[in-house]
Order: sequence, then structure tokens, then C-alpha cells
Amino acid sequence: MLLLETGNRILESTILDRIAAVANGDKLDHVEIMAADFDGVQFHVHTPTDNKALLQVSVQTKCGANLLQFGNAHLQSVYGSLLQGSAEDGYDATLHVDLTTATPDIAKKVSLLKRHLLALPFIHVFDAIDKKAGLSEIITIPYRDQEAFYIKPEGDRVIVIFDIFFKDQDDIVFSKVFLQEFQDARRTIQNAPAVTFSQKEPPLELRGLKNTHSGESHGFVSFVLFQAHIGAKSREKVLDLIQTFRDYLHYHIKCSKAYMHTMMRNRVDSLLQILNRAKPEPVDQTKRTMSGKTFKRQ
Repeated sequence: MLLLETGNRILESTILDRIAAVANGDKLDHVEIMAADFDGVQFHVHTPTDNKALLQVSVQTKCGANLLQFGNAHLQSVYGSLLQGSAEDGYDATLHVDLTTATPDIAKKVSLLKRHLLALPFIHVFDAIDKKAGLSEIITIPYRDQEAFYIKPEGDRVIVIFDIFFKDQDDIVFSKVFLQEFQDARRTIQNAPAVTFSQKEPPLELRGLKNTHSGESHGFVSFVLFQAHIGAKSREKVLDLIQTFRDYLHYHIKCSKAYMHTMMRNRVDSLLQILNRAKPEPVDQTKRTMSGKTFKRQ
């Protein structure tokens, strides 16, 4: 199945184009770009000064305050001097990129700004478990309207729960079939995380937690991550996959529905062809006399 990219293609291509323009000595224009990403995230890319070789990149999420409460040590370790001490007004984090010294690797890093920002609560919990700090509090990240994900540490494992709002009831049926494949994967794939799906009511892990959603349109997907998943060897890949899970699920639900619609249309077309072939050909009622005259029999 297709895995979604964690980086933003618009950010990466914009910076790469500007780096190439500087290297070639081309004239640079002012930049003013507003770009969107999954989960309502927005990016603002522009030249903040008269120096056109400088780019400012800012990111805005719906849960910036919830994420930044875990500090920005991880962002500082990834971006170093690119990360600004104070973000642009209305945004959660801001980077300054000097195109005269930037490399393609910098463009890739900047495109992952959203990924590294959303990773902050996960890294906080993973590090605490590695240090045996004994965390027990559930972390709530309301990253979308009517949706949130929850991180619950339990001993040497972590339970990540996604509260997913389904606008279409048919999507719930597709998601159950789709997630059944995740559950069955544990039979053939070693060290696969445990996956469960429930509807209407939050799972037991969230019992008693305030401000949780419930109802027919809400589904809860739980992943149990063990030490093999949160260790240094697998951590980065797990962070990539767990963040994009919700969009990954909806993407494949929409692809499945589009495939079924295509199959139904093709089936209807084939049935119409069969019906057209079954139509009797019109019988010519024209008759001809011995003298060559024609007439139609009534």
C-alpha cells in the first residue's frame, strides 16, 4: 500500500529552486507563499527583508500550544541556528534559511518541519520510558476539529489512540475491514504493534478522561508500541508512520471507494452493451412487384 510522504513537497521544491537560482546567479524575486498540509496545517514562506537570499518559513497547527509544552529541544537539535527564538505572529515555529549557504539537505529538513513539531510529545514519552521515569499521565493532542490523539505510557510500552471522526457512515465499514488487516498482520509480521478498533465509546484506556468524544461518527484506533518500536533503532520510522496514520487510513478508504465506483460503472457499461446486442434488428417490410415497383406490407 502507498505510504504518504512526511515532508511537504511545496516547501522542499521552493527552497531547492531558490538555491539553484542563487547558485546560477539568477535574479531573485520576493516570495510570498501560503501552503497547506494535512490536518489543517499551514505554512507561510516569504522573504522577510530586502535580502532576497533569505527565506522565512513558519508553520501553524491547530495544537501548537499542546505540542510546544514539551519544549523545543528536539527542534533545536534538528535545525540549530535556523530555528528562531520567537515564531512569526500566529505561527508555532519559524525558520530562517540563508540561500547562499543552504544545501539540498537543508531543503529536506525544512520540508519536515511539521513532522518534527508533531513528534515532540512522542519523543517526550519515549525518552521517559527509556529513562524509566515512570510517566502515567495521558497526553491529549487535539490536532483536528473534533479529533485528537492520545498518548498513554504504561510501563515499558506506549498506547497511542486516535479518535477519528467519520463524516460518512460508509467510511466506518471500510475502516473496519481495513483495520482488520492490521490486526491479522501480527500473525505473519514479527514485532508488529497490537491494533484494536472500537466505535461510539472511547476505549477503556480513556475511561474517565475529560473532553473525549463519543457517538456513531467516532471511531477509536489503538496502537500498542513496545520497546522494539520506541528504541533508537526503530524510533524515527515509527514517528513517521504513526503521525501519518489518520491521513493514510482516509486516503486508502477514498481509494477503495473510487475503485468500487469504477468497477460499478464498468459493470453498468458492459450490461448496456449486452442489452444493445439483444435488441432485435428491424425487419425490412418493403416488397417488390414483378414490374419493379416497391410497396410496404401493412
